[in-house]
Amino acid sequence: MTALQENPTFEQTSRKSSAGLHFHEFGDGPPLVLLHGSGPGVSGWTNFADNLAIFGARFRCLVVDMPGYGDSYIPDELDRPYPALAAPAVLGLLDELGVEKAHFLGNSMGAGVVAQLALLAPERVDRLVLMGPGGVGLSVFAPSPSEGIKRLMDFNDNPNRDTLKAWLETMVFDQSILTEELLERRWEQSQRPGAIDWSRRTYDALYRRKPANPPTPLWAQSGRIAAPTLITWGRDDRVLPLDNAIVPTRLLPDVELHVFARCGHWAMIERKADFERVVLEFLTRDREG
Repeated sequence: MTALQENPTFEQTSRKSSAGLHFHEFGDGPPLVLLHGSGPGVSGWTNFADNLAIFGARFRCLVVDMPGYGDSYIPDELDRPYPALAAPAVLGLLDELGVEKAHFLGNSMGAGVVAQLALLAPERVDRLVLMGPGGVGLSVFAPSPSEGIKRLMDFNDNPNRDTLKAWLETMVFDQSILTEELLERRWEQSQRPGAIDWSRRTYDALYRRKPANPPTPLWAQSGRIAAPTLITWGRDDRVLPLDNAIVPTRLLPDVELHVFARCGHWAMIERKADFERVVLEFLTRDREG
């Protein structure tokens, strides 16, 4: 277990499973598994590094690089929807670590993986936090694919610093967050061998290839997710617009929704303190009686 400290570092928290999944471990308490979003250069660390000090004070945080991302292995094949590929891999990691049951917090694509995991192994799930969840929502009013998804696919097709910046600009409400340092760091991370090709394959499967027998979408299965669930959304999200919250908020049996104003797709960064407060209140709330 990682010794608690104010500012955990990448090197001190970095771990790797026998199957090749990279993750960070930090904090003490009940297990909390954090799963990142998608796109070249993304990882568990890029999404959640700045939240670890707060969450690690209450939970044993396991910040996982899902297959194809960060320092984890890149799968040879993408023969099923990504959540169906990633959820068993995360469960395998928990088996190796001896974690029988956990809270799960997922961002975007990671939230879709969390939902898939809750359907696959409900006995392993305590409470869920879904941030702007991919696949769980359904676009009711906004066009699909969204502006943010189109910019991401533009970068996949023509990866350069300009298309990277155009994509990342859709991720946040406050453009001052996108410093030159952040842009350069994401560019360097996107250059990991195979990262852009994997992202291209993932989004081609989601938006460009039409399978003859498509699987039942996650949103249509979400009524079977029995675990207490908090959904958070940025009101100004241009990647997965707020109207996507209507269907899961209606279908999930035990759900609540928190909307952050002046916030895009990165609530854990743009509204850091408020996001941490809302999540901690939900995860530690006494539900008895």
